[in-house]
Amino acid sequence: MSSTRLAILSPAARGPMSLPASMGQLVAEVESHQEVWGCWLQSWDMPVTVGEIAPFLDELSRQALHQEREVIWAPMSSAESAVRLVLHGAARPEALRRALTTLHLQNLMPGRVLHCQGDDLALILHGSRGPLSAVNHRLIEALEGITLDVAVSPLWDKGHFRLLLTDMDSTLISIECIDELAEHLGLRRQVAAITERSMAGELDFQTSLRERVRLLAGTPASSIDTIIRERLQLSPGARELVAAAKSQGVEVGVVSGGFTQFTRHLQEALDLDYAFANTLEIIHGQITGQVLGDIVDATAKADILDLLAIGLGTDAGHCIAIGDGANDLPMIRKAGIGIAYHAKAVVRAQADFQIRYGGLDTAAAYLGWSTA
Repeated sequence: MSSTRLAILSPAARGPMSLPASMGQLVAEVESHQEVWGCWLQSWDMPVTVGEIAPFLDELSRQALHQEREVIWAPMSSAESAVRLVLHGAARPEALRRALTTLHLQNLMPGRVLHCQGDDLALILHGSRGPLSAVNHRLIEALEGITLDVAVSPLWDKGHFRLLLTDMDSTLISIECIDELAEHLGLRRQVAAITERSMAGELDFQTSLRERVRLLAGTPASSIDTIIRERLQLSPGARELVAAAKSQGVEVGVVSGGFTQFTRHLQEALDLDYAFANTLEIIHGQITGQVLGDIVDATAKADILDLLAIGLGTDAGHCIAIGDGANDLPMIRKAGIGIAYHAKAVVRAQADFQIRYGGLDTAAAYLGWSTA
């Protein structure tokens, strides 16, 4: 059965807008009637076609224009599906207006508010279920200039996801461990030169890592403990994201092209289920400059995601991957949901969701874990 969904966004100072009596009689459901982010958001479902109430809609728009209100509507059908809109940060009316206007152009209409507290807002959207990655990229473009993270996501059932796998450096933690170690040992310039060659495409990740590690030969292994004690910091929201994942029955792991000493520390500190990284050879308390075993590179990260999923009796489609760099891309693409965290442009372009401003707990909001 066809219907019309109508929504009105009004400045809080104006208060909600009343429908004409003739339209009010047609309302099948009042889905939203709430003040959020300095606006009144109202949403109705009417069991009539747009054509049947076109004169009323036109008149309502004219009235709203003079009152600084925004009126949008769209035809709906029983085949339409519901998704979730999450806005995180910069609780401004302009942000909500831009988001809803952009979504209206994608045939998505606001419904009931799921969660509104401080800078966090989540609400239901109704409309055509197309590729959400394209919708998300359009939303981000529309909200450019506003310090806000935004995503449209499916309404997953609890238990849909089994695994969350995250990169370490500049993702789960705010530092790059090898850079901090190099700084501590007075080797930052030499290490940076190798990193620059790698970024220029002159070296692959494995060669780059081995060359950087060779520079550490002869240094005391206790330097790693110093970095962990004095410089290692969790990214904002890291503890909250891990706690939210565990509350959903999701196992959590860290996978890194860095070193096991750091990932083991994080595994203990955050009670992670898994930790994977490269093993530095240490003899008589000194770093030898060699890496033992296979290197954890981009391909290995994606393979680890696959293997962990199989071990949990599922597949990569029921896993989440979070990272910031190009060597995270294979696992981000392979996972059911890939999230770019304060990431390079190439990663943002290929991820399902982006976190550009907020902490890792933004991912919990995108996934519906903070509103369950």
